[in-house]
Amino acid sequence: MKVLIVVCCCLSLAAYADAAAKFKLPYAIIVEKEAKDLENVLRSLNLEISNPNGRVRVARDTRQKRQSTSAQQEYLDAHNVARSIVVPTAANMKKMKWSNELAEVAQNYANKCIWGHNSARTSDTSALTSQFSYVGENLYVTSKSTVDPSSAVEAWDSEKNDYTYSSQTCYGVCGHYTQVVWADSEYVGCASQTCPSITGLSSFNGGTIVVCNYGNGGNYNGEKPYVSGTSCSSCPGGYSCSDNLCVDGSDSTSSGSGTSSGSGSGDSSSTNTETTNTGYGDVPDEDCYTGDGSTYQGFVSTTVNGKTCLNWSGVYSFLPSNNYCRNYFANFGFTEPVCYMVPGTYYVESCGVPKCGKK
Repeated sequence: MKVLIVVCCCLSLAAYADAAAKFKLPYAIIVEKEAKDLENVLRSLNLEISNPNGRVRVARDTRQKRQSTSAQQEYLDAHNVARSIVVPTAANMKKMKWSNELAEVAQNYANKCIWGHNSARTSDTSALTSQFSYVGENLYVTSKSTVDPSSAVEAWDSEKNDYTYSSQTCYGVCGHYTQVVWADSEYVGCASQTCPSITGLSSFNGGTIVVCNYGNGGNYNGEKPYVSGTSCSSCPGGYSCSDNLCVDGSDSTSSGSGTSSGSGSGDSSSTNTETTNTGYGDVPDEDCYTGDGSTYQGFVSTTVNGKTCLNWSGVYSFLPSNNYCRNYFANFGFTEPVCYMVPGTYYVESCGVPKCGKK
């Protein structure tokens, strides 16, 4: 309790600090033993990442729901909910069906406990599936030993806050969202695996990986994820409309193997690339942040005074292995991207990243 009291006092002081000043985090100004105790608490927090090289954040336990349906149905329902509420509304958004074949592909890859995309989807697609010419993929990881399927999909869907449909621009990471709402991706299969360690993610001491595969995959360069217009106004022949989604007349919401829609949009060509392969979506010409900066995914790595940022994992091993400015400390009162800049200390400094919309 003593540590918590000190933290609260420190936050009230930091709230008045100038944005360009050096901040000292609460756990750096208490005695060594208490600092170590608080570090252990911070490290033990449930963390989750929705994309490789993406942000680390505290998992919101309030999002946990009772397992009233199977995980399969939860994954499917969460995808279809996200697809039914797109803005602007979609004229050709197909209702997703479950593919056992894609779920098997997802499980086989999740079992490997690798944080990075399955390269076989593009190098040897036919070895994975006989039904789809191209397989899309979204990844999610949590430090928990269990996972709420809807939380994974919600994390991907939340990227819509950084995506502008009209101009196809993204202020952050958006590739997971655009795959979730890619109109012609009619089949999905998901799986999870709890891993004692995760290759490519040293910031996690084990956790649970979620893999969702899509057939046919989306995220084609230069294409919007769907056609905007009155809901269901451009459904394919033989489809009806339900909950703003185009429903196949033979829809049973599940498939033993899965068959593609036949639209041809998933053809694996040289123009087909995933924005999620790098973990970052389109980078805008103007590097800026929104809100309190906790969703900032830009590449600024120097402070407002020109100092080179330290690698996050060099200060705390559970943070990412990069030195990009981030705001991992919103819960401590910070309101913009910052970074560590003095080895051996816990001082952080503003990076001077402008707020989006402000000149």
